[in-house]
Amino acid sequence: MSYPPPGTSEPNPSPTGYPTAPPPGTPYPQPGGPATWAPEQPVHRPPHGSVPPPRSNVLATTGLVLALVALVLCLIPIINLFAAVLALAGLVLGIVGLVQARPLGTGKGRSIAAIVVSSVAGVGVVVSQVFFVAALEEFSTSLESTSVTSTAPAGAGADETPAGTAEDTTVGDDLSALVFGDAAVFEDGLEVGASVPVAFTPSDTSVGGEGFTQFVRVDLTLTIGTSEAFDPALTYVTLSSGGAEGTQVFDAASSIGSGPSTSLLPGQSVTFPVVFGVTDPADLTMEVDVGAWEYESVLFSTAG
Repeated sequence: MSYPPPGTSEPNPSPTGYPTAPPPGTPYPQPGGPATWAPEQPVHRPPHGSVPPPRSNVLATTGLVLALVALVLCLIPIINLFAAVLALAGLVLGIVGLVQARPLGTGKGRSIAAIVVSSVAGVGVVVSQVFFVAALEEFSTSLESTSVTSTAPAGAGADETPAGTAEDTTVGDDLSALVFGDAAVFEDGLEVGASVPVAFTPSDTSVGGEGFTQFVRVDLTLTIGTSEAFDPALTYVTLSSGGAEGTQVFDAASSIGSGPSTSLLPGQSVTFPVVFGVTDPADLTMEVDVGAWEYESVLFSTAG
């Protein structure tokens, strides 16, 4: 039996099973020699009871998106009805998202923003709808207040009823066609007249009327009895003949153009010709639209 050299002793085993520090005076192991002791390495363990990351508040985000879309669309007529639905949905989702913000730990700011923006969008829908309805009522009133009458050609006998003479007609009622040679007078003083059609022969440089062998010319007269200047540039004329649509002819050699383009002052008048290729010169119906929405189209016909 051998004993350790004097002055040395084996370390007592640790009750925990881990190596303990050497007793005082024990030399540190030399390189290449047997290891007698190593320091204990720390062990990292996750703390108990850690808090999970906060969850996303989807309702708050969705409510805010719907509220922003409603705010963009709330001032557009007709579409603002759809914006009202979006604003209501955004408001509901914002309130629910605000209730869930505390247990979820997120979404409070987005929920409040959704509620505020949805409320603003709802107010915008109401305001825009009120203005839109008021504009429609004003437009309808303007149409109902405009009327047109026909005047007979000069020289008609007092004891006979001129052909084509019509009673005062309010816009919106059925308006019978006037006879060529008559004039339609609107309530504001604008007068539209059409002369009796005459045969016309286009020059070789004319444009339009291809396929027709007969042509008629009608002189249109606009008399401005209104209190404001009138722009005749938008005057549009169409003509049908024998059940077929006529084709307008433009002939620079005969000064047949597209009509006047300069505004007319109150009291002024302008006369300009229009030429159409027709199927039957004895069966003509002309429609004159002076271009402004507040005036009814005027019809002239060869039917007595």
